[in-house]
Amino acid sequence: MRPGRSGNSTTAFVLLAVLMAGVVGLVDIRRTEAASEQPGSFRAACVKVDITPDTPQWLQGYGPRQSTGVHDPIYHRIAVLDDAATTLCLVSTDICTISPSFYQDFCKKLERETSIRSENFWWSTTHTHSAPHVGPQDLAKLFSGTLGDRFSIKHDTAYWASVADKLIAGIKEAQSRLEPARLGIAAGTAAANVNRRQRRADGRTVLGVNPEGPVDRQLGVFRIERPDGTLIGLIANYAVHGTSLGGKNQLISGDVPGYAAHYVERSTGVPMLFINGAEGNAAPLHSVGANIEDPRLKDYDGLLGERILAANAAIENTTADVTLRVGKTVVETPRKAGLGWPDTLADYSSISADGTPQVRVPVCSLVINGDTVIWAAPLELFSEVPLSVRETSPFARTFYFGLTNGSLLYLPTKAAFAEGGYEPNVSPFTDRAEADFTAAVTQYLQQLKKK
Repeated sequence: MRPGRSGNSTTAFVLLAVLMAGVVGLVDIRRTEAASEQPGSFRAACVKVDITPDTPQWLQGYGPRQSTGVHDPIYHRIAVLDDAATTLCLVSTDICTISPSFYQDFCKKLERETSIRSENFWWSTTHTHSAPHVGPQDLAKLFSGTLGDRFSIKHDTAYWASVADKLIAGIKEAQSRLEPARLGIAAGTAAANVNRRQRRADGRTVLGVNPEGPVDRQLGVFRIERPDGTLIGLIANYAVHGTSLGGKNQLISGDVPGYAAHYVERSTGVPMLFINGAEGNAAPLHSVGANIEDPRLKDYDGLLGERILAANAAIENTTADVTLRVGKTVVETPRKAGLGWPDTLADYSSISADGTPQVRVPVCSLVINGDTVIWAAPLELFSEVPLSVRETSPFARTFYFGLTNGSLLYLPTKAAFAEGGYEPNVSPFTDRAEADFTAAVTQYLQQLKKK
């Protein structure tokens, strides 16, 4: 319980919050006993660093278009967690994607300057399509036949360097600000997304709206607070493409993830990291094209921002007794036939015993106090995979962090490969990937639980 509240009043408050939020299973009151009033060994810090460009930038995710101004600023949001044995640095950045090679190079610099190793550093992007991509387009260039003239642009490598330098500075600041902390976790739902693989009357699958299609609507919220209950920061995990603004918008914006973060931060006064989930086939509920003044964009205040605040308010059991256990596995699955591979991504490629080229997908994991697991991958993953993994997970709470530590593009389902459409056409994988990836991650989580 948070300091200063009795058990009976706490229980009543949690039940009321759950009913008001309309979320079944938002908080499991039984899962945590009252924590000690004294600070434990757990420490944390959260910082926010402005990375809004002051020069025009090529915006990623649609055809070539250069920014003409700024609608809302974009940021690095950084959380450093330390249990006295393990330090984990989590970053959420308001850009579309980062290339795996850029992430690898950054990790070398980070370790030199902060001693944080790559396995203890998770860099996620929010996937707003109204911000730049950072790093060379190593893998995406293999799909230039599908993606058209997206690679005719000349990227601003000085901006890339600025993004990296500001991240190093922000991480150092967070390390210097570590303080005794407590952690609480909630899993709820939000209806801010919709399946985007629309089936047309002529049988073609296009990017649109498919209300009957599967989509992951789990909302995860992590509350980081001081021993006196005041907030240090929040982490929110939800699956949604950053595409409420369309390909004609030319204003820098954090899109839906940025709107949610700004809304929550105005209410709480602390940084909120938005970590995207399995957004591969998840569109925002409302898409408004280039009309950035469309009133429907305000709906995300309630659809997502208020849901995050409700989940945070309902977390009554926080603890200073936090253990963090990081891990990693690699999933190998066949590469699309005839697809080349860039030398810069050699670590993400292998050859099977029968001579089949394969993609090597790194999967990171974080186990918190033995009952919560987060797994992360550099993918635009379809929702069906984490839904299946969560259904059989041996952990009480299971969360997926997508587009983490780079991007290996889309990993669609077998059914999506058969249907066709945009995502399978720009995927380096085959229709075996869903089964291979689901089985491997499921087995990995089982092994983690036994440790």
